[in-house]
Amino acid sequence: MSNACRALLLLLLLTACGVSPDAARDEARRINELDSATLWQAQVTTNDFTELNQVEAELGSRDQFVNGPYYLGQRSLAQARPGRWRRPRQDDPNLDGIDCSDFLTGAAAQAELMGSGGPLNDRHRLDEDGDGLACGWRDDLQRIAARATGG
Repeated sequence: MSNACRALLLLLLLTACGVSPDAARDEARRINELDSATLWQAQVTTNDFTELNQVEAELGSRDQFVNGPYYLGQRSLAQARPGRWRRPRQDDPNLDGIDCSDFLTGAAAQAELMGSGGPLNDRHRLDEDGDGLACGWRDDLQRIAARATGG
């Protein structure tokens, strides 16, 4: 096997393992610094599940739920299926102190979930059903979608 093939295989294996918490925090910081217009543009155009969920969590934290024909959950709800993400084993009792009751909004819980590595690294078990959405964020997105579509 050539070095290029080995490197590609390693890259694929690392990608399959999910985003490291450090990389996720760096990405969360980058997204937090974006203005709202840029976030809405990303919400419409990104094909990356992690970025979409980070962007929507940030917009939700800013109380921005609808922008013209676009709304939070418009694309992410279709991808959020219970059981999609395997639950990580909880092996650090120090992490048990954080749960959904520690967050004022579903958006804040979702921002924490995505900022700590996403659903593959849900060490705080904020996404118990494995759909990729933390705490009450799914319910919030469904309400936003219903209001935006007149449903």
